[in-house]
Amino acid sequence: MSIDHLANQDYERAIWKSLWRMMITWLTGDTNELLPFDEVKGRLPARGQHYIGLRQVQIDRIVGSMGRYRDFDRAFLPKQQRTRDRWVSIDKAHLTEVPLPPVELYQMGEIYFVKDGNHRVSVARERGQVFIDAFITEIDISVPLTLDVQMGDLELKGEYALFLDRTNLKKLHPEASIELTMSGEYERLLEHINVHRWYLGEQRRSEVPYEEAVASWYDNVFQPLETVIEEQGLPGQFPGRTSGDLYLWIIEYQWYRREAYKEEDNFEQVARQYITDYQEWPLAKLVNMLKKAAWVDHLILDQEEKDFLERTRINALRPSSQIHLTIPGMYERLLEHISVHRWYLGEQRQNGVQEDEAVISWYDNVYLPMVRIVREQQILEEFPGRTESDLYVWIIENLEDLRQAFGSDLPFEKAATIFVEDYSSIPGKKSKRPRKKKSD
Repeated sequence: MSIDHLANQDYERAIWKSLWRMMITWLTGDTNELLPFDEVKGRLPARGQHYIGLRQVQIDRIVGSMGRYRDFDRAFLPKQQRTRDRWVSIDKAHLTEVPLPPVELYQMGEIYFVKDGNHRVSVARERGQVFIDAFITEIDISVPLTLDVQMGDLELKGEYALFLDRTNLKKLHPEASIELTMSGEYERLLEHINVHRWYLGEQRRSEVPYEEAVASWYDNVFQPLETVIEEQGLPGQFPGRTSGDLYLWIIEYQWYRREAYKEEDNFEQVARQYITDYQEWPLAKLVNMLKKAAWVDHLILDQEEKDFLERTRINALRPSSQIHLTIPGMYERLLEHISVHRWYLGEQRQNGVQEDEAVISWYDNVYLPMVRIVREQQILEEFPGRTESDLYVWIIENLEDLRQAFGSDLPFEKAATIFVEDYSSIPGKKSKRPRKKKSD
């Protein structure tokens, strides 16, 4: 049998293997794609690169490509017929023992990407070769990349890399590893560090360098609680979650208990209580509990407030504004108020109204007048724990009912007074005073 025939048979076999792998991974839901080097590099901040030189590389650690990631699958089997000629020529060189030059690879963490030599890697792997000679350039990144990494993991990896770069934690504690499983959580760790830095500064009566605060937070807050989490076997109660996830949950849980019960438990007591309360609960029930917890409401509110400020630009348009709500979902109602006000302005003018102009007009002519009334009548004293913005929403949204009951010309001031007297069921209301008659 000729060398050409053998090489073409090898190629056909590789194509069929590729097809079967595609079908199996489709059925199992596994990923069968090579990682695109440029996209991976773009999502992970790099601190530089350096040339390592010629090394032998384990072929199954090559899981990505710089330019041919669509032509081969994760096992470097060919996926398209256009690769045939090059693939067959490389295979013929192997069959006739013709030496081939080393491939060129980029290394990121524990994995490699082909810069030059995709067909050589494919043929070598298909022929059962375990190692391949390669010229290696290493991309210096701060997060670990392992063989099981997928494209869906890169957002979190990128957030982790930014966290490490901003805190310089690896320099301060080379052994440190804080893996989280939910996007956005590294920002919360940064907030914890900032709060810890503030407390240190208050204790010392002087400013604390950021890196010193990071080291202190890791030594005195994160690591002690992580040790308790591991000793208590807590990760086993929450499959798929990490010690970092549980650190955030327990820290917030500790805050919740302090707020609810004015308790000053230490980390170990809180962790044990956490297990006692929830170790028998299925994850779905735990999630429902977390959604009801006051601290989760606080986190939701933070995000809703951030979205509201970004959408309205109220802090830029009216720098003195202080709009704060205490109940999740109410920022959306403010946005509805602004939208309705914009529509009314457009109807009055018979012309379109710019969004910024509508926000300013709503703030100056609707929101602020009502807040002034709340201040003048000291209404907030009747609703401990609530804000002027809460009262604005409640009064405005009950204004129509009040005007139907007391007359369409009912002014804001009278509406606010009646609201305080009548609406004792609002959360936080101290007590219901005797209702005044309309003639009052």
